[in-house]
Amino acid sequence: MANATSNITRPTIKSWGFVLMVLFFIGVYGIYRNKFMQEPQVQVRQPPYRILNRTFKGEGACDAKRNFMFVKVHKAGSTTATCIFQRFGYEHNLTFVLSVIMSDVGWPNLLRQEDFIPSADGTYNVLVDHTVYNRQLLDHLMPPDTVYISILRQPLSQLRSTFNWYGLAKKIKGLGRSDPVASFIKSPNQFHVPYVKALSHTRQPYTLEKNFMAYDLGFPLGLSDSQSSIDEFIETLSREIDLVLILEHMDESLVLLRRIMCWTLKDILYNVEPKNLRSYKKTPMSTALLTQHRRWSNVDYQLYDHFNATLWQKIRKEGADFLHEVHHFRNVLNQTTIFCTKAMVKVPAFDEKHKNVVRSTFALNGKASKLTIPKTAWHEEFDIDPTLCLKLKMEWVDWEHVLKKKHKMPQNISSGITRAIEYPSTKVLDKSLLLNIFDVN
Repeated sequence: MANATSNITRPTIKSWGFVLMVLFFIGVYGIYRNKFMQEPQVQVRQPPYRILNRTFKGEGACDAKRNFMFVKVHKAGSTTATCIFQRFGYEHNLTFVLSVIMSDVGWPNLLRQEDFIPSADGTYNVLVDHTVYNRQLLDHLMPPDTVYISILRQPLSQLRSTFNWYGLAKKIKGLGRSDPVASFIKSPNQFHVPYVKALSHTRQPYTLEKNFMAYDLGFPLGLSDSQSSIDEFIETLSREIDLVLILEHMDESLVLLRRIMCWTLKDILYNVEPKNLRSYKKTPMSTALLTQHRRWSNVDYQLYDHFNATLWQKIRKEGADFLHEVHHFRNVLNQTTIFCTKAMVKVPAFDEKHKNVVRSTFALNGKASKLTIPKTAWHEEFDIDPTLCLKLKMEWVDWEHVLKKKHKMPQNISSGITRAIEYPSTKVLDKSLLLNIFDVN
């Protein structure tokens, strides 16, 4: 019996040993698989939760700046920025300096009191229309805590846009047809005829083709050959203007603007389709012609080089999360563009007098609901609805029309001023949208 028992027990012990060994290897394999063979996890690189806008209190919190002046530089992407500022001012019930005539507050001359519409209490928060920058005059008009903002564009691109917008290829006789800008740069003195003064009836400054951006910023063009005057001018602007946007780095510029102004990400959204867009042929420019243009429009190039470098100096001081916010901002812009394409529909606009279609306008898609942008390190959750899509689509003239209609004037305003005020024709808004959304006619 002892032998029989022994024969039965031994194989049982061996079997348990084998089972334990199998379980051990299964466990080791499981640990290995969990540690080394899982799919890699993608981590979203966001800074610690820190709000940089006016809505929240605590670390990094601030109050939104509501007094600002935008030096609107011609053909530098300034209309896109202007629409952002107009929308912000409207949404926050701010008082604008608005031109009596169509679009310019004194430009191309220095502004005068008769150039803008009086306000009910004599004070203003925002100026965004074209005006020649002169800080002494502006200090008499704007509040002491006004933030000054401007924009610049690579000078050759700005010149091409100027040629295209003002039709200079047809106005300047003798230019080559294939590339009139290059033809002009080859012999600028042959074609350039400077004005003796800024002519009000032509609404053109000394020149559209030379240091045009510097003129808008207040530089006396007669000093273009004085390097000491140029240096002093740039140094003065660096002290007086808080932020110069750069068109070629628009998204970075706007995120920096948001932080400086303590606005929300929603405040700086814009329609990614350029405003005042006109297509034109762009041909490569030789190195020799680029050098020639840099000599010709020397102040514009020095302004651009200085403030482009300054922009990136300011960005570097913002910390490692800045470029992550720019990337997020672009994602939100892309989502907004896709949503708004469906949230708005084109409809024909009729001329009631002649009973015919004169242009296309937009209507809100009643079936579109809203797009929700989730909370991130840079903002709380917010919604984009079809009405916001319409506001992003609006052109400068649409906002100018609305802002003039909503502007509060003194009770004793003269009938002459009232009759003189020009209301630009709208591009995006029709009568129903003006009435239903903005409560104006």
